[in-house]
Amino acid sequence: MMRPSRFRLTALLALASVLFLLPGCGGNGRQKVVGAVTVDAAPLESGTINFRPAPGSKANSSGAGIQNGRFEVPADKGLMPGAYQVTIQGFRKTGRMVRDPQMGQIEEIVPMQFNETGARSVTIVEGKNEFEFTLTQRKGK
Repeated sequence: MMRPSRFRLTALLALASVLFLLPGCGGNGRQKVVGAVTVDAAPLESGTINFRPAPGSKANSSGAGIQNGRFEVPADKGLMPGAYQVTIQGFRKTGRMVRDPQMGQIEEIVPMQFNETGARSVTIVEGKNEFEFTLTQRKGK
């Protein structure tokens, strides 16, 4: 008769442990965000993308680097569902070498200017959040 109560106690403790850990499985509500950025129909070689909560929202901000036209904000640094304003900054190599005090001779990289002047915005939802941003470079800059 002792064995069934030990078994019940063990089963109850195992069930309680699983139920205690389950809320952590769903994460904190932050969503992974991935996507692509092209400039003049080519992938943006290097840059950054930032997501700021829309005015009046108390959501978090986040961002990521852009490499070869792709970006990813992992879920642990992701965004809560809601509306966001998007800022993209691109960098291009000039072909000129410059001296950096810490890194020595490096290829100069300058910010790119885009024709788009209005704010870009997205809505983050629970589940899949994949976006494509198509930009054009302002000529002469």
